[in-house]
Amino acid sequence: MGESRTVYYIVDADLERRNALSRAVGNRARAVPLESVEEIGGHWAQGACFLIHDSDTAVEDCHALLSRSDQDASIIAYRDSADVETVFDALDRGAMGYFEYSADADDPYSKIESLRCRSLREQGLRHRRQSAVRRLEQLSQREREVLSAVAEGHSNKAIARQLSISPRTIEIHRRNVIAKLEVANSIGAVRVAMEASL
Repeated sequence: MGESRTVYYIVDADLERRNALSRAVGNRARAVPLESVEEIGGHWAQGACFLIHDSDTAVEDCHALLSRSDQDASIIAYRDSADVETVFDALDRGAMGYFEYSADADDPYSKIESLRCRSLREQGLRHRRQSAVRRLEQLSQREREVLSAVAEGHSNKAIARQLSISPRTIEIHRRNVIAKLEVANSIGAVRVAMEASL
């Protein structure tokens, strides 16, 4: 059985540039050339990467489409030439990366693959953060206060003085935090708290 290849959806209204980029990418991955974001529809390959020519509202249209789905995908924008302001603007509109490309440019695949890998790492961090935030939402306000103090390195006695409750009550709150977060110990609970603030 063959190794699965990354699927790149190349969205560009310019036929020559779209075909040139599709050929460059298609040598090492699966390339799906599209003229507009509307052609994407509602389904795409899991873990796909969208290479969007940064023109008009294509980047934000693609971002809006992907936001309505629970499938992971990356958006990488490109343009013949771009200044810093243009790049930051595209990143603000939902792109995870940006590169310069024209139909007669050198092979862009290594640059694209590097941006895609960075995007995957960022998605992983975002998923870990979202998971940690959901887990912390299970805690009561007092349990969150205790966890915060534990994360700052305070002892049970110091936390008890700070919150005006007994050290025994602090220990009960710590046990509840560990149980609710489904971790082995206080270190695991602190790790969840740190992941939530990434």
